[in-house]
Amino acid sequence: MLGPVELHAGGKPVDIGPPRQRAVLAALSVDVGRPVLPGTMIDRVWGQEPPDGVRHGLHVYVARIRRVLRQADPSTATSLVRRSGGYVLDVDPDQVDMHRFARLVQQSRDPACRDLDRVTLLRQAMRLWRDTPLADLPGLWVEQVRQTLVQQRLDTAVAWAQAEVAVGGAAATIPTLTELVGEHPLVESLAAALMRAHHATGNTEEALTSYTSMRQRLVEALGIEPGAELKALHQQVLRADLDEPAARPPALSTALSTTRSVAPSIALSLPDSPVPAQLPMDVPGFSGRGAELGQLDALLTQAEGVGVSVVSGTAGVGKTALAVHWAHRVRSSFPDGQLCVDLRGFAPDSSATPDEVIGGFLEALGVARHRVPATLADRAALYRSMLSGRRMLVVLDNARDAQQVRPLLPGSPGCLVLVTSRHQLPGLVAHGARPLVLDLPSPDEAREMMIRRLGVTDRGTLDEIIALCARLPLALSISAARATTRPHVPLRALADELRRTSGSLAAFVGDDEATNVRAALSWSYRALSPEAATLFRRLSQHPGPEFTVASAAALSGSSPARARRLLTELAHAHLVTEQNPGRYAMHDLLRAYAIEQAHKVDVDADRQAALLRMLDSDPETLGFGIRAGRPR
Repeated sequence: MLGPVELHAGGKPVDIGPPRQRAVLAALSVDVGRPVLPGTMIDRVWGQEPPDGVRHGLHVYVARIRRVLRQADPSTATSLVRRSGGYVLDVDPDQVDMHRFARLVQQSRDPACRDLDRVTLLRQAMRLWRDTPLADLPGLWVEQVRQTLVQQRLDTAVAWAQAEVAVGGAAATIPTLTELVGEHPLVESLAAALMRAHHATGNTEEALTSYTSMRQRLVEALGIEPGAELKALHQQVLRADLDEPAARPPALSTALSTTRSVAPSIALSLPDSPVPAQLPMDVPGFSGRGAELGQLDALLTQAEGVGVSVVSGTAGVGKTALAVHWAHRVRSSFPDGQLCVDLRGFAPDSSATPDEVIGGFLEALGVARHRVPATLADRAALYRSMLSGRRMLVVLDNARDAQQVRPLLPGSPGCLVLVTSRHQLPGLVAHGARPLVLDLPSPDEAREMMIRRLGVTDRGTLDEIIALCARLPLALSISAARATTRPHVPLRALADELRRTSGSLAAFVGDDEATNVRAALSWSYRALSPEAATLFRRLSQHPGPEFTVASAAALSGSSPARARRLLTELAHAHLVTEQNPGRYAMHDLLRAYAIEQAHKVDVDADRQAALLRMLDSDPETLGFGIRAGRPR
């Protein structure tokens, strides 16, 4: 792999076959010992527009490769088998040069590794390189892998040079470093390594020349000066006070910024990288949502890029439950693991920041904490690199906005991202994310949910409870929990309690914020702009089931154009729903919360003035079709 794709047996080359067949073997070799799904194989070998009959072609190539391997290795120490729905190249990873390279580098990182042993390991790793990796294969995926391996070679070359300097072997690195600087003239870390090697051999003049040449290339090509580290090294060489660093393990990826690197760092996972499984427990007794599950299933067949879906809906409608249930249902399609995080986008304290989330993801992917880069840009680059070539599911729950999500998106095909949010996140949808707006469950789905939770079939009482809960899943769950913790109290009594508190949220207060409808709605409300929050409160005074833009303008005391923008903000936050063009509504529990906030925040005079403005407007603007007289 670290050159043209070749197969050797007994020290002799073996004919692999035509380029496409070599590409199939390469696609298997990258994930040696792990199943590679047929769809992933097709994406890697044929790209985004595979021809008709491509699966048959894949099966033919696999059969031919299997025959080649049997002939090359009759002992069957190497085999190609079908396992876990994919193809597995079952071979010792050390028999594949890229994996042997990764293993040697990994061993050199051990803090207990002695300096001379580290030098030996890194020398062996560098000697494995023959030419440009996968030099004889075309394609986007191949180019991504090629860039990955090249970046790993550069990282390792720098670490090897540091190790050699520490043991007095700097002279051995100068030819290789000079060649690499010529191939990658804008990589500052290589120039710094070459400067140190020249200085360590007593050739200060060459060290300074290396710096001058690097600075000139950066200024001419990018219009920038060298970075702080290279400048500081230059000053140390000038002052002759350069202390040679002790050999240190190479980082998994330098994740250089794009202004200082020839190519993005797209690192492959090491053979012993952990497989994260971060999904929370599946929702017990999950029911309904068949149409929505079908829409999510369609993501599995997406052929282009990274699949992203945004599941949005009002607080308590069941977004997280749907996402977690579906993720468990399809987890076998993501053999490289599942990452999951609550972004706390609407939490009362603070949201999770992208850099802390990526830091946690990197540790889950096997990056030691002290090797996690410091800046968000470098963390994001390394995160995308770690996911390149993997088939992984990423669940980002409770996102506040697109800015919080964008750094967490993988950069290459094979991964799927499921985002949940109370906002519709149009910024993500505009760039290809598939929207899924989660509405209240149907009466039948709500009934099925309650029957599963309670084990009763009193349809009349259940339907009354469902109506009093406004079909909101969170309210239904709270009511079901109350019923199951009081098994000796008739279900009829629960319905009576809900009816007595109808129009308020008093019956839907759980033991913590996660089971408290008022708290859940408050997180969405607090995220509104001040004007939108005012309109939300004022809408609770509208007597009809629907309201128009004109009636919203009258209630808020604003122009119709401004009222429309505020209604759009409320709709994006799922605090109102546009039932028909220009006609909006809010469900009963949202109205109850709006009434609570209106009495808590607004003075009586302001509420009465808003009501009078609405009642003075044309009856059509009231949105419920009756002429309302002015109150006396």
